[in-house]
Amino acid sequence: MTSAAPAPNRRAILVPLVAVLAAATLGVSAAFGGLEEAPDKPLPQLGKGASFDQGQVKTVFEDAVIRPGRIGLGVVGKRYLQLVLKVTNQTDDTISAQAMDHALPTVRTDTKVIKPSGDPGDFGPRIVVIAGDQTYGQLHPGVPETVVMSFELAAGAPFPKTVRIDAGRVEWHEFFSSKTHAWVPVTEEGPPTPQDRKAGRRSSQVPAVAARVAMPVRVENT
Repeated sequence: MTSAAPAPNRRAILVPLVAVLAAATLGVSAAFGGLEEAPDKPLPQLGKGASFDQGQVKTVFEDAVIRPGRIGLGVVGKRYLQLVLKVTNQTDDTISAQAMDHALPTVRTDTKVIKPSGDPGDFGPRIVVIAGDQTYGQLHPGVPETVVMSFELAAGAPFPKTVRIDAGRVEWHEFFSSKTHAWVPVTEEGPPTPQDRKAGRRSSQVPAVAARVAMPVRVENT
């Protein structure tokens, strides 16, 4: 017994119909906003004690404390807001502790932005590695080390109660033109600076925020 031959035109009709329905669906979706880009994934919101992989380094946000300055950690007689971090250099080479300046591009207190500073004479925070009573300027590969980032506080100003940190990422980047590699901060497009406008540019490259960290600030008097 043989089966009946398939209808020769059924597939030819079905394919265009599917295409028409798909086009109609796309049109309806577009009309009602169905083709809008998916919202960006929310940034991780971290707190005291949290660990975050930043590419070049892995950082544990241990503490935020106000302390008097001392040798190696500021000037005696002044007070500093110190971010205490446990940092592991994830590269194969010794790097400067100053690499944390790129890793944490923005720091805010409950009163103002302290990094980057709006003061042209402010050269940024003091960043050192602490081992016992000694301070150093290098992070060795694979070794968790205590890094302190110190911000001088204005005399007589009220102490901040909280600190918020934008954590970025620093990634291994290949420069195809020169066939070299380097650790480079991840950036994104931002509004133009006055210098950008002067040069005719409509945007600037700003550090991309990979996570946000909030910590309470405690005070030590000794």
